[in-house]
Amino acid sequence: MKIKVFKLAHILLFLFVLIFIFVLLFSFAFANSDEYIKVPIIMYHSILKDPARSNKYTITPAVLEEDLKYIKANGYETITISDLISYVYDDKPLPPKPIILTFDDGHYNNYGYLYPLLEKYDMKAVISIVGSYTDKFSETDEANLNYSYLRWKDINELISSGRLEFQNHTYNLHDNTHGRIGAKKKKGESDDEYKKILEEDINKLQNEFKENTGYVPTCFTYPFGGISNSSLDIIKELGFKASLSCEEGINKITKNPNSLYLLKRYNRPSYVSTYNIFKKFN
Repeated sequence: MKIKVFKLAHILLFLFVLIFIFVLLFSFAFANSDEYIKVPIIMYHSILKDPARSNKYTITPAVLEEDLKYIKANGYETITISDLISYVYDDKPLPPKPIILTFDDGHYNNYGYLYPLLEKYDMKAVISIVGSYTDKFSETDEANLNYSYLRWKDINELISSGRLEFQNHTYNLHDNTHGRIGAKKKKGESDDEYKKILEEDINKLQNEFKENTGYVPTCFTYPFGGISNSSLDIIKELGFKASLSCEEGINKITKNPNSLYLLKRYNRPSYVSTYNIFKKFN
């Protein structure tokens, strides 16, 4: 009888330990399901030397360098959109203070001024190009820091450097003068019409990337921040694992893939000091 009681006590103790471990693991998993990493993203556009041409979307190389100095001095580490995707999908670790620098439209001056500064400060950045701009200047082969856009040969060189990652900013929807704001749905346009136009435009640039570089973008960048609810599923269906908006705020990245869509960005105008730009998310 004593042996049976002894065995029963051991079984009960074993079951209690198992239940305790299960509760701990469940509690840990539940507690971590809401964990997130803060990732600020800054949105730049053109870089020109002449301060007289600086505005909401154009800064000087000197202003950009001040930003990079601040980033380095305050312990931030630049990452790419691919790094962010790998964190969510593949558990690739991120640095303690990640930050993403994005440059929209694909200005040639990004090659002339941004690239050397990235080399100097050992950083990375993301450029979202407009396909029609790149095709035009690839054909004319113009390379002017004041008005040109990146050519395919420039893009290949920058990809090879490991400093620049490229994303899709539409082929020819970077326009707001014909009743459509960027990639946003037109008033009165049917869902089928809109889907066809969006898919054809975006896929054209995706295919050109593959043909000209062998690389295919994984992130879609909305021109002018023009977003339609019906575009969200289309972007996912086209295979993009992330998208960039123009809404300001700090991104809270979780292990949920949906946290990668409509990423927020702080626009970087010329007339705000580096300190005040970074104070927004410090």
